[in-house]
Amino acid sequence: METVTPRPPKIYFLPFFAQGHLIPLIHLARLVASRGLHVTIITTPSNAQLFDRTLDDDAAASGHRVRLHLINFPATQVGLPAGVENLVAATDDSTAFKINMAAHLIKPQVESLMKNTPPDVFIPDIMFTWSKDSAATLNIPRLVFNPISIFDACMIHAIKNNPQAFSSETGPYHIPGLPHPLTLPIKPSPGFAVLTESLMDGEEGSRGVIVNSFAELDVEYTQYYENLTGRKVWHVGPSSLMVQKTVPSVVADEYECLTWLNSKERDSVVYICFGSLTLISDKQLCEIAKGLEASGHQFLWVVHRKNKDKSNEELEEETWLPEGFEERMREKNRGMLIKGWAPQPLILNHGAVGGFLTHCGWNAVAEAISAGVPMITMPGFSDQYYNEKLITEVHGFGVEVGAAEWTISPYEGKKNVVSGERIEKAVRRLMDGGEGDGIRNKAKEMQQKAWKAVKEGGSSHKSLADLIQHLKSFVAPCRSN
Repeated sequence: METVTPRPPKIYFLPFFAQGHLIPLIHLARLVASRGLHVTIITTPSNAQLFDRTLDDDAAASGHRVRLHLINFPATQVGLPAGVENLVAATDDSTAFKINMAAHLIKPQVESLMKNTPPDVFIPDIMFTWSKDSAATLNIPRLVFNPISIFDACMIHAIKNNPQAFSSETGPYHIPGLPHPLTLPIKPSPGFAVLTESLMDGEEGSRGVIVNSFAELDVEYTQYYENLTGRKVWHVGPSSLMVQKTVPSVVADEYECLTWLNSKERDSVVYICFGSLTLISDKQLCEIAKGLEASGHQFLWVVHRKNKDKSNEELEEETWLPEGFEERMREKNRGMLIKGWAPQPLILNHGAVGGFLTHCGWNAVAEAISAGVPMITMPGFSDQYYNEKLITEVHGFGVEVGAAEWTISPYEGKKNVVSGERIEKAVRRLMDGGEGDGIRNKAKEMQQKAWKAVKEGGSSHKSLADLIQHLKSFVAPCRSN
């Protein structure tokens, strides 16, 4: 009697060389492997060191091993020192450009691997636009991973298709054709428009797009995108919740900032952090400090010292702050500065934190949603201007500060700064009560939707199951007598 034995499909993942891209794609690879599929991650040695221990722990706990295939990082070709293989190590545009160039130069290595040992499906990050031609040439089915929200892709398409919306020299600019009436206060930079259009072109020919988001966050935009492009969208996020499904445990004695938060009332502290990449000028930092002090509210502020202007390297660290700022905040026990790394998930999940002043990086947005913390949005660069609109205009669980100019690079401090008055106004709008209470309630509602999405029967859980079945469909069943 003939029997049909399906074999597990072989999937190759290719994460981009940046933490905000790499982390959620590794999460996805782990989720796919946990369903019994054969998963291989193609990466470079230094990037592998960022997550290989996690993969070993997964294998020990579940028996599902994610394989690594190491390729050479073309450091010599792009003029980088050995070991600099991820944007997290970049501090200027030149280094970032070289890392991005390297992402294109690995094409021959990846093609050689897929030609000699072809996968059933290839899942590269959206940044590898060359994967479109490679997969077509080798006749390998390809899905594209987008580490952010499908809302951003819809914004990019709408802006590309309506150039007349930006004919004026001054904003606001109304974006037509989308499910919600949306506006941008400033024009996207020409360089960003070119980059995003290239990314959208890179999606063409794929069998669909996998996003680090959940259906309830993208509301009508999933259907809008699918109707516009003909490509299916799978929501498998927030990826951090999909792999952990638990609230981070807070150990107060372990971090001074958590002990400080323990002394504060519920929802009374504004947490401020602009991520590990975004460079903020000393002038802008000073305006942030002025706005925080004038608001009258308590704050916990993470400042990375690489933000310091190079021209001020010889000066004391505190020269970027208003005179006497730290002393006044310390005397009143109103504020705490962290100069370096901070345990952000633990901070956001602390009950004393009532607002998050953020650059709107997608991982930060996902962490805030998961913790139910409303945001005060001050986008830093690139897609973060779009993320601000999803938070404030589509869903209303944040307050907009906005930006003074649009930049594509996180490494060049903006020439134009957002005033302390604007920051003060936004902080008060969220933290003074009244309207802020309604915004906070919306953040809690979105938190509940996110946690429901990743649990069994939730939208992301179902979407992952659907994705697994789709991946299995590319494998021809083996027949035996």
